[in-house]
Amino acid sequence: MLSLCDLAEPYSKDTVALKFLNTLQLCVPSLQCLASDHITPRMSPWLIQESFNTVSAASIVLVDECCDVLVSRSALHAKSLTEGVLELLLQIISSPLSSVTLLRGLGAVSHVLDKVGAGLFLSAVGDRLQNVARMLLTLMNSTSLSVRSMSVDLAVSLFGAVYREVGSIDEVSQIFVTVLPEVVGREVALYSISKQIARPECVEKCMWPLRRALADIEGSDPLDDDRVDANLQLFLRQFCRVSQAVIDGVFIELRLLGDECMIMGTKINMTMGMTRTARFGGMIPLSWTFDADEESLFEVSDFFSPETSPMQKLRWLMTLKRLHEYKEQFVEAAETLILCARTVADAIPHLGNIWRVSPYDEWKKMKDVAEFTDEFLEPSYFNKTLDAESHDTISSTLPLPSISSLGKLLVSVTEEAIIFYEKEKRTVALAYSRLQDVLRIVMASVEHVISNPKYVSRRALRAHQHQIQEIAALRKVSAIVNEMVTKLAERMRLQSGDIFSTSPFASLLTSQEKNHPGLVYVRVVLLGMKPRRFLESTTIPTFLGWEEPFICRVSEETVLKALKCFHGKDSQNDISMFFQICKLHAELLISSIKEDTKSLSVEFASEVPDESVLRNCEKLFLVVTPVTAAETNAHNTVQSKRFYIKKKVAMSQSRERLTNITVAKPFPCALSRQPCLVTTELVTN
Repeated sequence: MLSLCDLAEPYSKDTVALKFLNTLQLCVPSLQCLASDHITPRMSPWLIQESFNTVSAASIVLVDECCDVLVSRSALHAKSLTEGVLELLLQIISSPLSSVTLLRGLGAVSHVLDKVGAGLFLSAVGDRLQNVARMLLTLMNSTSLSVRSMSVDLAVSLFGAVYREVGSIDEVSQIFVTVLPEVVGREVALYSISKQIARPECVEKCMWPLRRALADIEGSDPLDDDRVDANLQLFLRQFCRVSQAVIDGVFIELRLLGDECMIMGTKINMTMGMTRTARFGGMIPLSWTFDADEESLFEVSDFFSPETSPMQKLRWLMTLKRLHEYKEQFVEAAETLILCARTVADAIPHLGNIWRVSPYDEWKKMKDVAEFTDEFLEPSYFNKTLDAESHDTISSTLPLPSISSLGKLLVSVTEEAIIFYEKEKRTVALAYSRLQDVLRIVMASVEHVISNPKYVSRRALRAHQHQIQEIAALRKVSAIVNEMVTKLAERMRLQSGDIFSTSPFASLLTSQEKNHPGLVYVRVVLLGMKPRRFLESTTIPTFLGWEEPFICRVSEETVLKALKCFHGKDSQNDISMFFQICKLHAELLISSIKEDTKSLSVEFASEVPDESVLRNCEKLFLVVTPVTAAETNAHNTVQSKRFYIKKKVAMSQSRERLTNITVAKPFPCALSRQPCLVTTELVTN
């Protein structure tokens, strides 16, 4: 083995070890012929298993005996050896082999990582790290417990070694999270080919092993495992939470296809069960009511940075927009599109830092499966927004966006956001404020690009004329957004107070629109007997924690129903109207609970019951209470993350109890509900 460290020829740059590695790499496809008809079925699996085990063992011995010698002689030779061994082992674990052979291959990769360290490992594997991540995540979804455990062990070793070397796992975890949707889509496709998917529940069950494996990584304890630093544990928890949310996101994307969902030729109706009809005719299943679908999508999008991975961030934000649109939550859909516009504007000065994923050639051999999974790696509508000239025909990496294509995307999402704002009442001022923020970022990006020409072009020899065209494209985007802001300002001027009362538009408002309260928020709490849906499960988790209050925005449909009930009555009776809004909002939640647990008694309440009632009662209490935004105007159209509830103190006419509630993000935002972070109570005169 030591003789393999010598040069192959006197003036050659390659060592004998590299020649030996090339021979081993040729063995991998050659050994597949052992599955032919010329060998008895009883002997074929054994021969294949032992042959690949021998190749894995040879690679381990090669690294053990030659790595230290080559490192002392030449770092380039050591890197070449490590690169060749990792490429060989990647071929082995990518092949459909027995669990014993996969264990040998994973063990060999783990041994190489321990021997050479994270620095040389990452340098040698290079851009193929995304393929290693694909195979690790795939094997973590294996039904074999031993393969799954070894994959988890290798993942923990990789993250631990990288953290010790670099002090962060951000780049590695970004690669894992980026390729995870493709892995989930491929697993769903393979299960469908094997006729194991017939209902929506089957789609969720096929990813249970991967969810369990991610939970094992999250549970890594520094007290029991010296590879895990105490600070690394926090990063691992974030990575695992985001990965679980990515799995939820893929299922949500399949759900949004409704009864037209096709998985490898099999039609799956994703809207089974009882449904409700939304204001514009959409059919929304009641079983989705408590799912934390918005939170999962938002958490994944928030994981990616617009400076390095804007396309991944936009991919999940657009899915969140589609979800809000499906639920007819148009303000939240508009807010999500504004986040898209801000992401595009923030990414323009950093085009040179954007990382793009590349497909795995080994997975392209199954064309039908590849076509299905490519849509999860990156949706096809993104390719339509990219300039054809920005696509590198030599590399398989997905195309990089150009300034002109990002500008078109920014204008498109901003125009769509205005359309969604207009579908809800009293949101013109909110739209105006949001577009002002976008315009400010766009103008800053224009100035940055002009003052730093190197950011405009990613190719050193690009013509100066093309640079001028891209700057002109940015100025055009700024002018278009500025025009949108001007039009919204004119509309606000017409709809404001005295000016609007004397304008010809005043007659167009109905009495219902004049009495519209704007954006309405309520506090929701679940108390008492816990239904089955809120027990631990492996499906999409519930957004509403037990006995944990949430602030929720009431849908426009519910507000209009309440206004219709009060049509022709005293419009000044705000207390009765808001009580009716709370009751209508609770009806939807109660319907969803009763569909899941028909035998459970559910009672609506506007105030939290006494502890004695909760202690001795075998029913569920759904408490929905109206809240008032602390920073508000006539129609509650400004942002606010502080809310309060006023209530008269019993047996006192001059004292009242004030409950102050604070959430994380100011409403309205890309989420229609948020947990109460801080709650304080005080009694005032």
